[in-house]
Amino acid sequence: MSRSLYEDLYLTAEQVQRVRDYIRRINFHLPGATSADFEVNPHARYLGYMFQLEDLESYGVGLQCTASGLEHQRTFIRMSRGQLMGHEDAPMLPVNEPVLAAETMTLHRLYEQEAIPLRHGEETYTSDDGAPGADMDLAMLEHQLRDIIAFHNGEPVPGNQEILDLRIYWGTLLAGRYPRLRYLREGGRLSEPQADRLSSFEVHVDSVEDILISLGLATLKDLSKPKREDG
Repeated sequence: MSRSLYEDLYLTAEQVQRVRDYIRRINFHLPGATSADFEVNPHARYLGYMFQLEDLESYGVGLQCTASGLEHQRTFIRMSRGQLMGHEDAPMLPVNEPVLAAETMTLHRLYEQEAIPLRHGEETYTSDDGAPGADMDLAMLEHQLRDIIAFHNGEPVPGNQEILDLRIYWGTLLAGRYPRLRYLREGGRLSEPQADRLSSFEVHVDSVEDILISLGLATLKDLSKPKREDG
């Protein structure tokens, strides 16, 4: 079994200052802020083992913006282990774009972008009108079905999803989120708009059944078939 070359680092105050000095030297910043407007996360994640094309010396250091009105924005800076350790001959890695951490999350597109900062934890679904979490369940199902149709039509798909991704996401949603919504509907716990969205989703799925079958994806009819037991 292969092992990573290095482990995560917990930066000392001196190492945190090296990060600050580096991002100011290269003028690394988010739009509307400066390179001085960052709080450095002392937990540096080792990236060299996590991504196939990443440099084996690479670490990612989390940065939280401190500029007024932008405190909810987070990004990271790529640095080599040698840079963090203060080695004079430390390799300089290509500077990454200041991508927002939230935008790299699979479910980011499903959250209301007007809510800043985004709700999380116990507050995530407190504003749902109806069953808590049902709006997110419905959004995930609706978006995934649109992704499948786009893939079938040769159109761009969010996250550059391939057929294996679609099979995993779609199968997981039909096995978990969809049965939960049906259960809530049968118990009268969905609001009227939620129940209408679920019914519309089901009609839409049935209308593109031929697309699902052509891609080897499950249909709603497949859910009523007896489960296959292997072994």
